[in-house]
Amino acid sequence: MRGAPRDVRAPYKKEIERFHTALGSLGEIVAFAMLGLTVPLWTFTAEGAWTDGLLLAVLVAFVVRPVVMAALLWRMRLRAGERVFLAFTGLKGAVPILLGSYIVSAGVTDADRLYDVVFVVVAFSVIVQGSLVPTVARMCQVPMRSVRLEPWALGVRLRDKPDGVVRHTVEDGSPADGRTVGELDIGEDTWVSLVVREGGLVPVSGSTRLRAGDEVLLLTGDDTEHCAGQFTSG
Repeated sequence: MRGAPRDVRAPYKKEIERFHTALGSLGEIVAFAMLGLTVPLWTFTAEGAWTDGLLLAVLVAFVVRPVVMAALLWRMRLRAGERVFLAFTGLKGAVPILLGSYIVSAGVTDADRLYDVVFVVVAFSVIVQGSLVPTVARMCQVPMRSVRLEPWALGVRLRDKPDGVVRHTVEDGSPADGRTVGELDIGEDTWVSLVVREGGLVPVSGSTRLRAGDEVLLLTGDDTEHCAGQFTSG
């Protein structure tokens, strides 16, 4: 399966993705909690870790990363606001702290102080940069949206991979955008089975008018490319 596209069809795909996402989030929380317990906060002031860590964090966040990102993104067609947002949102997490623990285990000179500095840099990134992400997104005109919970799911379990079942999203400006189901040029052997709009089901009939963003489930024959052209722009 190496090199397979992300949208490859597979049994139980959504359940697997949901489980892996939840497991990864739980792993990050546990890693942060366990690694945080290894840092004695009373040694920060005595060893100067606060000062050096904050200085390094500011340098990385506002000088080093923007310069590196400018070099990496200069050929990409992005707005100035998008470039600034990408340069600012380089958040650090549990991995740098874990790598810093290798310094301690290797017995490097001033290992405890270096480990404390790494912890301060990560804390600055998570607390300061993380809390400012929505503000920076608004300043850079990068759209952000809140995802509503969708507790209800509709699915059918099948033993074999179904043939002729296609799912499309109506794109803005596509032939299907603004048309009714009866006006779609999808052939006589194709049926619109389900239409999902803004997280809810839309009753399907010949007079149901589709809009951009609608998810449409089709039962079709062999001419899938022609059907796909109805829902894509350009």
